[in-house]
Amino acid sequence: MFRSSKIAFIILLIAAAGGCSSGISNTSSNSPLNTAANSNSAVAEGPKPAATPSNQLTEADVAKLKWLEGTWKGTGGQKPFYERIRFDGTTMIIETYSDESLSKVDETSRFELKDGEFGHTVNEQRSAASSITDRSVQFVPAAALPGGLVKGSTFRFERLDGGTWNATLEMPATSNRPASEKVYTMQPWRSAGK
Repeated sequence: MFRSSKIAFIILLIAAAGGCSSGISNTSSNSPLNTAANSNSAVAEGPKPAATPSNQLTEADVAKLKWLEGTWKGTGGQKPFYERIRFDGTTMIIETYSDESLSKVDETSRFELKDGEFGHTVNEQRSAASSITDRSVQFVPAAALPGGLVKGSTFRFERLDGGTWNATLEMPATSNRPASEKVYTMQPWRSAGK
């Protein structure tokens, strides 16, 4: 979901390109919330991370993340980025916009609860929650297919006081660079005229 300096994720955070039936994403932007889980960069394959995805998560756990709902301006990178997060049942949908006007969606990422795992898959990469609390969610790399490789970055969304939150990316070392961490601050955003 994050390329070089980007998420959901989003986002995520989180983010992402491609799709699959259990966590669809069509991504192409540079949003941090849509880069970490779907990074296609040369990541050193090594031991699995200490944290592993939980397969015991419930609808009540996903409901704890409702504080992520809203439209957000992310800072901490080369330029601000804009995302909207909403929930449809146990699916968290992250839309990344091309600019502050929120007039064009560049990509959409879906984190879905399936068989006790809350995650997002793009091509051969998957990120899934290892823990969810009232104030945070931690995502770790997971195998996209049974017996598949585990690769990608770890990222965390953490609720702060004052209605903001941080998206923290932990990128593993590669043959070209040491491990690193990047924090993006997400602030409520309302575009002009909306």
